[in-house]
Amino acid sequence: MRSSAKAWRDLPEFARFLVCHAAFGFGLAGVFVVAFLLADPHGAGGVLLTAADHWWPAVALWFFLGLTYACAQIGIATMMLDDPAQRPRGGSRAPAGLIPAMARARRR
Repeated sequence: MRSSAKAWRDLPEFARFLVCHAAFGFGLAGVFVVAFLLADPHGAGGVLLTAADHWWPAVALWFFLGLTYACAQIGIATMMLDDPAQRPRGGSRAPAGLIPAMARARRR
C-alpha cells in the first residue's frame, strides 16, 4: 500500500492546486462559523446550535460556506496564475494599428 505522502506527490499538479485551495476555503469557512457561533449576533448562533436539539444547521452552514469560500479561493488563485510566456516583450502598451474613423452626425 502506498503512503499518503507518495499518493499526494503522484497527483497531477492541477489536482493538487485545486485540493489545496479548496481546503483553504473550507478552513476559512470553519473559522467564520466558529466566530459566528461565539459572537452569537442577536441569538442566531444559539438558534443554530439548539435547533431541534441537534447541531446539523451549524454543519450545513459550514458546508455551504465552505463550498462558497472554496470556489472563490480557487477562482482567485486561478486568476492570479502568471505565465511568463504571455507577458509583453517591450514597446508601449498602446494598441497598435488604430485608425480614427470619421462619422457624420445628423440632427433629428
